[in-house]
Amino acid sequence: MRFQHTILCILVLFFSVAFAGPVTTVSKKVISETIELAAKKSGKALTPAVRKASEKALIRMCKQYGDDVLKVVTHGGLETLEQGARHGKIFWQLCAHSPQAARSLALHVDDLLPIAKRIGPSFMTLEAHVPGLGKRAVECFGDDAVRILAKLSPDDAAKLIAYGAKADSPATAKLLLKSCTQSQGKVLQYLDGKKILAIGLSASMITAAYKVSDGVEDGLKEVAQNSPEEFTRVVERPLTYIGGIIAFGVVGFLFWLFSPFRRFLSNRFSKKKRENTSTSDATSGTASSSGNDLHQEV
Repeated sequence: MRFQHTILCILVLFFSVAFAGPVTTVSKKVISETIELAAKKSGKALTPAVRKASEKALIRMCKQYGDDVLKVVTHGGLETLEQGARHGKIFWQLCAHSPQAARSLALHVDDLLPIAKRIGPSFMTLEAHVPGLGKRAVECFGDDAVRILAKLSPDDAAKLIAYGAKADSPATAKLLLKSCTQSQGKVLQYLDGKKILAIGLSASMITAAYKVSDGVEDGLKEVAQNSPEEFTRVVERPLTYIGGIIAFGVVGFLFWLFSPFRRFLSNRFSKKKRENTSTSDATSGTASSSGNDLHQEV
């Protein structure tokens, strides 16, 4: 009987340790500093009551989900404590994958958490890459586009999402994503952002820009034949730069032509030329006179 009681105690101890979860060893100083940084991130004042409640919640979260909670709270603010207590393990796991996106998730948890659960940590990577644009990206291009967008530069990804939101159909948005992927982002350089934001994005705009980005000479020929309006838009931009250079050259030439400095130099050259001519004539006259005298003596 005593032996069975001992075995039972060992089993209880084993399962207690196995399922107890992480045990935090974080010091009180670290907890306090983390709460101060989180409050600063949230723009909130730390009253004694708020500090005490926040520190208590942070200690509880660390014991339950591990010390990664500290980094998440530092980046995400005090709101992460509230949402972490509300949504539990999945919230902390997603935030731990990309702490830079923790604040976005905490502030817009009802919109973003279902998407992040469906797509996984890659959505958090995109949200950290282009803060506030993850949901719009998924709405425009679908779940599979998340990894593609995360590989672009933040500027190109933001531009692509903005253009995709103005697409006239889901098919046009997918064509934009495909063209951007195949051209390694070059197609974005040949799309008129102001025009797209004003009237929307069509498939013909994407096709024209992609053909030009794929090979300027061949692309321009094909675009000129199939889409004259797009050809004019694509070509007029560099022509504007060339026209500016020509205009600058003309203005510089006119300034030189009518400048006092030019007249000053012209007068100097004319005066020097006259002096050289006079000297040459005098030398020639002297030589002629000497020749006549020599002839008379002979």
